[in-house]
Amino acid sequence: MRAGLAELDLVRVPGSLGVEIVGQRYGHVGLWRLWGRSCEFAMHPRPRAEPDVSFVFVESGIVSARTPGEAWRSLDAPLIVVPTVRARRIRIRGTWSITVAKLPLRAVEAYVPFLPNSVRVFSTTRMLDSAMHRFVAAVLQSGSVGSAVERSAIEQLATEMAGGVLLDRTGPDWAQGNPHAVLRDRALGLISQECADPDLTPARIATGVHASLRQLQAVFAESGTSIALELRRARARAAHALLSDSRFDALPIEQIAAKSGFATSMSLRRATEAVYHQSPRAVREHRGDEPDPQRASE
Repeated sequence: MRAGLAELDLVRVPGSLGVEIVGQRYGHVGLWRLWGRSCEFAMHPRPRAEPDVSFVFVESGIVSARTPGEAWRSLDAPLIVVPTVRARRIRIRGTWSITVAKLPLRAVEAYVPFLPNSVRVFSTTRMLDSAMHRFVAAVLQSGSVGSAVERSAIEQLATEMAGGVLLDRTGPDWAQGNPHAVLRDRALGLISQECADPDLTPARIATGVHASLRQLQAVFAESGTSIALELRRARARAAHALLSDSRFDALPIEQIAAKSGFATSMSLRRATEAVYHQSPRAVREHRGDEPDPQRASE
């Protein structure tokens, strides 16, 4: 469980006070807890590294950050979403503690119409935020690496929670006060609930939210997506969950496709490759794979 700052692309700035860090990787998901007194860090994303996003739950302390050439910006909030795409300095004052979940952007892109490309600060805590925070904290507190099945389940649950947090946050923030946002969220909810039905179509979704197909298509287009794309993403998520669960190993790919709402196994393959960059077989075969944890020193 002992971890190094390099796993978070962080380097402690000389002159800062000490920092303690524990963490563990579960597949492509990294979970960490950091604490200490007044520290400053430099964040240096690794060249050619896969883009990722960190969910930072601030338990105590005052956080601020700046990118090169810019002034310090206060990030005094319980939840900060940080895409690791730019170098920046991070400063935390006082006695502080934070919990961090770091995931590849590709892991959560199946859940949201668009991904954050800048730091997002959320001054209030919502139910999904608190649930994800408690889950990550409980996993870290256990101090156990877990079995292959447990590691796979933790990776899947953390990814789904992160996707849910982003979807919950980007929905209202996408067009606050705009009735189109309400209509779009209702449609996304219907898609999430009924995506496994192979007869669910964009036209039926529009009818289900009491809108014309043309109107609903325009609403989704405003956020750079489409009804069909979100339906395919939802079905890909459902299939991914089945493929990642060893209890369904006896099911052939054709049955996984049918249970997820796909008409054919080829449709399933195209969707998982587009959303997760893996074939259904690869999802199933590599679900327990984990990169060797970096135990870099601070």
